[in-house]
Amino acid sequence: MDNIHNDSPSSLFGNLAISISKNKRVHIVPSALLMIISVALSACQSQATENNMTPKPTSTHKPDYTSAFTAFEQKIAEKMSLDIRYFCADINGKPSVPTSKHCRQPVTELPEELAQLISSTNVGGIVLFAENVQEIAQVVKLTDDIQQASIKSVQGKPLIISIDQEGGRVARFTQMTGFAGNMAIGASYPEHGSHFATQVNAVIAKELKVLGINNNYAPVVDVNTNVDNPVINTRSFGESPQQVAELGASAVNAIQAEGVMATLKHFPGHGDTHVDSHLGLPRVDHDRETIDKVDLAPFVWAIKHSQPAMIMTAHIQYPILDNSVFVSKSGEKLIRPATMSRKILTDLLRDEMEFDGIIATDALDMAGVTHFFTEVEAVVETFVAGADLAVMPFKVRTPADIADFYVFIKAVANALAICIEQGEYQLAEFEQSIARLNRYKQQYIAIENESVAQQLQLANAVIANKNHILTEQALANAAVTLLKNKQLLPLNIAGIKQLHFVVANQQELVALTYATKRVLAKMLPASDVESISISHFVGDGADSAASDKNMNALLSKADVVIATVDIKTASLVDLGGMDDLTPSYGSAVQQQTKLTYATLLKQQLILAGKLNTPSILIAKGSPFLINEYSELADAVLLNFDDRIYENASQQAISPGFNTSMAVILGESQALGKLPVTLKN
Repeated sequence: MDNIHNDSPSSLFGNLAISISKNKRVHIVPSALLMIISVALSACQSQATENNMTPKPTSTHKPDYTSAFTAFEQKIAEKMSLDIRYFCADINGKPSVPTSKHCRQPVTELPEELAQLISSTNVGGIVLFAENVQEIAQVVKLTDDIQQASIKSVQGKPLIISIDQEGGRVARFTQMTGFAGNMAIGASYPEHGSHFATQVNAVIAKELKVLGINNNYAPVVDVNTNVDNPVINTRSFGESPQQVAELGASAVNAIQAEGVMATLKHFPGHGDTHVDSHLGLPRVDHDRETIDKVDLAPFVWAIKHSQPAMIMTAHIQYPILDNSVFVSKSGEKLIRPATMSRKILTDLLRDEMEFDGIIATDALDMAGVTHFFTEVEAVVETFVAGADLAVMPFKVRTPADIADFYVFIKAVANALAICIEQGEYQLAEFEQSIARLNRYKQQYIAIENESVAQQLQLANAVIANKNHILTEQALANAAVTLLKNKQLLPLNIAGIKQLHFVVANQQELVALTYATKRVLAKMLPASDVESISISHFVGDGADSAASDKNMNALLSKADVVIATVDIKTASLVDLGGMDDLTPSYGSAVQQQTKLTYATLLKQQLILAGKLNTPSILIAKGSPFLINEYSELADAVLLNFDDRIYENASQQAISPGFNTSMAVILGESQALGKLPVTLKN
């Protein structure tokens, strides 16, 4: 393998052209590559100047570039992390889908084509999504196959396998132990301090480790200072910078103590935005004092107290930190986003804040990037800015995409070599970045000596085991927050004969019924429990067509109405990213489904009020969106991002419902304190 020290930037550029022209197995049209190279000349202007954009390289062939890769290009690939969410193989030598955008075949087993890509390109990381992680045995085999392919590459080392397993609304693998999320941990803070930040993240990391996943894109340390924030919301520990800082550092320490890399995100702060960076380019107009005291404070604290392996950038404009402009591919002049800002990533994060870990970008396929930069430009810009790892810079969904990815690597290498030649970027920085990646890989990643069967045995013993499930319930118990109580709670169960449940679906009905009977069985003789009847209204079933007369009859007989609602601001982060941006996302049908239950719920609560039937609302999700429902109920409990899962007996269980019913029936108290301020 060539040594990068032996190549000047100009010789790197020249050697590439020669190697392509002399290699008979490379079938790309020379003029196409020359076009890519020529437009790449404009891809690296000064970070303070305006740039032209680079067109996406395309190829209709399937050339083998592996022998044509220089050492520099191999290292370029090492600084990229691809998602393998979907892949559609050719059938009988022909594409199986019209275009790669039509591919929705989940990768649950590693196709030979992707294994070869990992081995031949020297790619540095793989990002997994919910579609990739469906069963424990399947995940263990998939991650092992990925690493076996990686050690066959030029670097001969395992790669970074990442996932978003934050807990709460962002949790990709549902078979793992689930948790109520960061805002729930924030709600537990006054009573329990950092206990649950440590316990929860230790469990998550232990489970990721046995699955072969070595990097968690967590914790979120954005300070939630904007009630209209669609993408952060309950993913934040709260609105107090110091509380967020302490809980974030505790989370990092817990994750990394289990041998998994933690990732602080989203630098320099995504808490005060109302635009989802999956869909646009947010802007934060804080002054420097506010930025230091609020946005940057958790990052500064965590760097000092937890030494995070990774920090993820945000596609956000921070004009006080960098007000330089670029010209987008549509010709619009815009302030440079943090992900592409050398002032923010190098001058601030690397030099001023003295962060020596890996700087990773947020997904480069998000609209906060793709609306303004082309693929080559985005990667080059973020490398020059100081990023070590370009996350999801290029979609590989078909064999044709693999051929294009080889061209893409060469185009990025050419453009970056030109930056070095022009003095916009130093070769020494590039080498330091590669060394940094390798240092953390060596510290956190090792190929297991055990067979896949042995790894699976360990995973089955760890994933969602009894102690982990107890930790999940303990967080729910500590976080449940009483938002409203008109002298109703706890209920006087001695006088209750009829309960009426209002729920969104059948699964909620089963889980809420189980939670209720579970608590009643602890407090009453069996005969008394049996004497309490439960009626119900299920929003997505036949009940939704019930007549006003029937609803009136049920509510008038009930001693109390207990209703549930799950309130979230829609964001692509819940689903996984830009691949979910299809006509169905946020469609009229989806919105109508939500609207229907919201309308029916309000009708039931209003009717209960007219009949003087006490009502209790158990809310899951965002506290910022609850007011229109809570004003109709007599008591309101908040459980943040609770989940419902099935145990070994296939019983639907909700930790949030369990603790809510314990509070409602007087078995326990709601000790959680809301970590954010609500609008009046």
